[in-house]
This record gives sequence, C-alpha cells and structure tokens, in this order.
Amino acid sequence: MTPDDAPAVARMAGELSAHEGVAAPPFDADSVRRWGFGPDRRFDGVVAEFGERVVGYALYHDGFHVGRGTPGLMLMDLYADPTVRRRGVGRALMAAVAEAARRRGGTWVVWQVHPENVEGLAFYRALGARRYRAADFELEVGD
Repeated sequence: MTPDDAPAVARMAGELSAHEGVAAPPFDADSVRRWGFGPDRRFDGVVAEFGERVVGYALYHDGFHVGRGTPGLMLMDLYADPTVRRRGVGRALMAAVAEAARRRGGTWVVWQVHPENVEGLAFYRALGARRYRAADFELEVGD
C-alpha cells in the first residue's frame, strides 16, 4: 500500500461498512495517509490490484498474545470489490497479512467479523480459520 492508494482504501472502507449494514466510518484518504504512513503510523496495509485499479485491501497492526507469549497481527479490515470476489483476491490478501506476521516474528493473526456477514464467515472458514469464543467490548475514551 502506498499513499496514492489512500482514496481507494477509504472508499472501499465505506463499501465494507455498507456491506455490513452500518454507517460509513469517518475514515477518509487523509486518515489513511496520516495513520498509515509517517512518524505517527498506527497500521500497515496491502492492496490488491486488477490492472491499474485497486480492488481490495487489508489493514492490520501489531499485537501481542500473552497466552501464547508471541507477537502477531490484528487484522482490522479485509475487503475485496464484489466484481473480483471468488477470484483469489481475498486469499491473496490474507496470505500477504500472514506473511507480514511471519516477517515480524509473529505466529498468529486475529480479526473480527460482523456476525451477520455470512459470506465473510464462510470465506474465513474455507481458509481453515477457527472461530473462538470471545465477547467484544469497546470503551470510548474521547479525543
């Protein structure tokens, strides 16, 4: 992913939210550039291209699993344009994220899936991922 990919990534993040039936996030191209690059970087990403067009992305950040005693990656978003689904784009993005984890000394990748995203749940199961029991919480702490 490069800063030039920021508009496409932000647009697709909105498409992912729409697919999940939630409001588009306040995540625009400037947000991608600010938080995905430079001295304040908080995440990394990869994109999939078809010709000259960005058709998918995965965003992730570092994590540490105390129970395993190893680092890994937290997958924040994975999205493939509907026109390229079932063509290996999602698998390629997941493989790139797994490779990024290995390069960083990681042994795992974890992520969340909207519980009503039937297509996403089936995709992750087909990859061999396992679903574990956890309760998700979020605490707003302000700006």
